[in-house]
Amino acid sequence: MFSPLTHSTRTRSRPARPSWPASLGLSLALGMAAPLALMPSAPAQAQAIAPAPPLTPDTAQAFVDGRVPELLAEHGAPGLTVSIVADGEPLAGAAHGVADLADGTPMDEGSHALPTASIAKSFTAVAVLQLAEQGEVDLHEDVNTYLPEELRVPDTHPGEPVTLHHLLTHTPGFDERTDMDDPEDTAGQRDLAEFLRDNTPERIFPPGRYTAYSNYGTGLAGYVVQEVSGVPFEEYAERNVFAPLGMDGTEFGQLHELAQEHDLVTGHGPDGAPAALVHIPLVPAGAAVTSTGDMSRFMLALLNGGELDGERVLGTESVAMMLDRQFEHHPDATAMGYGTYEWRTGPPRGVGHGGDLDGIHTGYLLLPELDAGVFVAVNGDDTDPEAGAGLLHDLRFAVLQAFADEFGPADARTGSEAAPEADPGDDLSVYSGSYVTTRRAVEGTARIITLFDNLAVRDAGDGTLRVRGVMIPQERWLPVGDGVFVGQDSGERLVFTVEDGRAAAVYLDANPTNGYDRTSALAGPGLHLITVVVALLVLLTGTAHLRRPRGAAGVAAAVSASLTALACLVSVGLVVYAVTDMNRLQDWVFGDSVVLTMPLASAVPLALTTAGFAVTAWVRGWWGEGWWGRIRRVHYSLLPLAALAVIAVGVQYGLVWPQG
Repeated sequence: MFSPLTHSTRTRSRPARPSWPASLGLSLALGMAAPLALMPSAPAQAQAIAPAPPLTPDTAQAFVDGRVPELLAEHGAPGLTVSIVADGEPLAGAAHGVADLADGTPMDEGSHALPTASIAKSFTAVAVLQLAEQGEVDLHEDVNTYLPEELRVPDTHPGEPVTLHHLLTHTPGFDERTDMDDPEDTAGQRDLAEFLRDNTPERIFPPGRYTAYSNYGTGLAGYVVQEVSGVPFEEYAERNVFAPLGMDGTEFGQLHELAQEHDLVTGHGPDGAPAALVHIPLVPAGAAVTSTGDMSRFMLALLNGGELDGERVLGTESVAMMLDRQFEHHPDATAMGYGTYEWRTGPPRGVGHGGDLDGIHTGYLLLPELDAGVFVAVNGDDTDPEAGAGLLHDLRFAVLQAFADEFGPADARTGSEAAPEADPGDDLSVYSGSYVTTRRAVEGTARIITLFDNLAVRDAGDGTLRVRGVMIPQERWLPVGDGVFVGQDSGERLVFTVEDGRAAAVYLDANPTNGYDRTSALAGPGLHLITVVVALLVLLTGTAHLRRPRGAAGVAAAVSASLTALACLVSVGLVVYAVTDMNRLQDWVFGDSVVLTMPLASAVPLALTTAGFAVTAWVRGWWGEGWWGRIRRVHYSLLPLAALAVIAVGVQYGLVWPQG
């Protein structure tokens, strides 16, 4: 999925939601877009199931004409289009609902163009692998070999260079960048090279250690294609990827420009309002349009080893590299391919990619063992909050899941499995701790991501784990061996990596594109939240000093304390408000707004002034004719300390100093 892009000092409007489906751009927590695999690899309690029906033109058409419109009605999105391929040919396609709520235009799978969002990353991977086949690039060579000096990746980890392999598997170790150019400021918009030059991310992990979904990384891989081939990336993809496959309705470019040439569907928010077409400087990461028929051709080419209608775009070995496991957290967990990721380990195994922009959600799923694939695009957010089982289950994923359940149920390999059982005698303390998302920013207000996208893992004492987190079902987590735990009710899986006898990271099997690495207790968001709550309770008592202060100094001290408390309370209140309105939070975080930073920025001088009054009160206890009694002095002294505690937490999340 496509998430907000990278650092800029220019004015921006709200960008596309990322994967966090993760419109999971502010990570999964903020409901932005982040790619996710939403098909549990192994149910907590497998059941005997009826054999899957054969996938034929008739059964496929029955699915798209019957089950798909049922799901559309359940989720309440405006419309969707879907296609199914198998055995080397298109089997079925259909469109349901409307392409634009404003005029009621019916969705048409034959004529409407669709923003791809991050599905475009699969196209970019094809381009990179073509150059690797030709010997023009080496997937395991330092990527700086192919870049001009101004775009080179810093040597943050000497001896551990970032490679194309890392870029294609989202393992370069880059921090998350969330800024985008203003789509209305045409003069200030940058091309791919300019944006990459201005926005080099921090390398917060050694390459190959963790996945951390990176639009910047895919953009950089696309620039390598441009630099090595000597032609603009968009032109290279048209000549070498789309034209040979007969994908006449697919091309890279800015959506507002492509909309002039293609009958583009309108994206919609939960309220039905049309979503704006954003400007995406990192074109290879998600700036493209396609059609339902073209995606069928793309899936058929991948299932056929890179060839379609006698035209070959990739060799069979390269296609295998796209679809096979190129980076894994754990041998039993979903893994990353090149420009793809596993939706489930199977069998039958599922692999593909998803994409998200404001009001647009796309995904394709291949089941190579069945020689089958499905593509779906939805032009709006779910409006029925009860339709899905949580943030990971929107209409797009519901369709893909239903297809897999219908024609290739994952547990058909065994028929039945024993449910995992907890042993109250097990010591699970090795897994206990605080973990924060690996897809995180290190500067700006986007650091607020980790305040919400984190996990608190505790040994429940009965042989199970207790896990708290926005993306995690509230249930018992039962061990199934080798660091793998299964949700008792959901069947979702948590997979831990253990180093030196202690869990270093944990992954939700539904999302191989990023995980959660262990952080210290002092740096854990849980402790920060407790600190803020306690500090606010202290600050709320600061109004007591407004009652009958004596003398000018007493009045000034009381006013200073009250303003300090007010600034802190307003800051926290704004964050709480924003969390209840993710669109508002995205506006503030991605638009260089000072709304989130100004309250605590003003609290800094106020807190220092209040601290000065507190010191004076102790030095000159007689000041104010006894108004500064010992108890009052102790209480007053706690106020600047509480404010400074709130400010210190705010600093951790970029909520103090205005950005830009």
